Amino acid sequence: MESTTTVEAKVRYMHPRFADSAAIPEIGNRDTRRANTAVHFVDVHDARPLAERGSLGLDTTGFVLESFDPTLRDFTSPDVIAQRYHPEIVELMGTLTGASHVIMMGHVVRTETPLDFNNAYARFVHCDYTPANAQAIAKGVLEEQGSDLDPDAWDFVWYNTWQPFDREVQQNPLTLIDVTTLEDGDLREYLYTGDGGANVSLMPVHREQHRFYFFPRMQTDEVMVFKQLETRPGAGLPCPHTSFDDVTAPDDALGRRSVETRLICAFPKGG
Repeated sequence: MESTTTVEAKVRYMHPRFADSAAIPEIGNRDTRRANTAVHFVDVHDARPLAERGSLGLDTTGFVLESFDPTLRDFTSPDVIAQRYHPEIVELMGTLTGASHVIMMGHVVRTETPLDFNNAYARFVHCDYTPANAQAIAKGVLEEQGSDLDPDAWDFVWYNTWQPFDREVQQNPLTLIDVTTLEDGDLREYLYTGDGGANVSLMPVHREQHRFYFFPRMQTDEVMVFKQLETRPGAGLPCPHTSFDDVTAPDDALGRRSVETRLICAFPKGG
């Protein structure tokens, strides 16, 4: 696959001492992240040529890029984001996936001045969930949102959206691993405690064949969508992701400002 831009990036994978161990690493702050991950240098490829050819897919590579210009311009108020941005993203995801129901789970805003570890730029390759608790997560989301959907009557797919605001992405872009380059067993459980709770999620062990992609200089009218979990038969692997320092960016490049959402989409069983 050709690409117009390739950047060498430093990313953090699960530390190799956990690869053949029953122990589960914990990450909840900078110290535990450094202790339980290991740095690798990888090539991050430009995904725009693939997007232009229609070679990306949520059920193949695990991620796509969509044109989407939100009506909201000021992302400083969580309440306003929920009132105005959430419904537009829900509508977009219904159209994109064909889901019968789309339920918003929440959002995170990240900027160059994070409040804490949880809303800082992600600095290690990870996924947000583990398949072991998919049905429980679905049931919990439906109850929390007051939905009358029967969790046993539907299949569910979890997606993330990721979009810059205020300005294009000049530094700290998001990169994702093409799911087709993952193998069963590459993703291992870890315990994330960065938000004050304790959630079991997944992160990969390093493999040379993993292929990383990003969308250079993402604009505020573009949104990335990627899959994180599903209950459908033959469910594919989730899409691991992380931010990275773009060494090709100018020294005066501005830090990235982005908003991400997490959604659950319901599909009829057997549909």
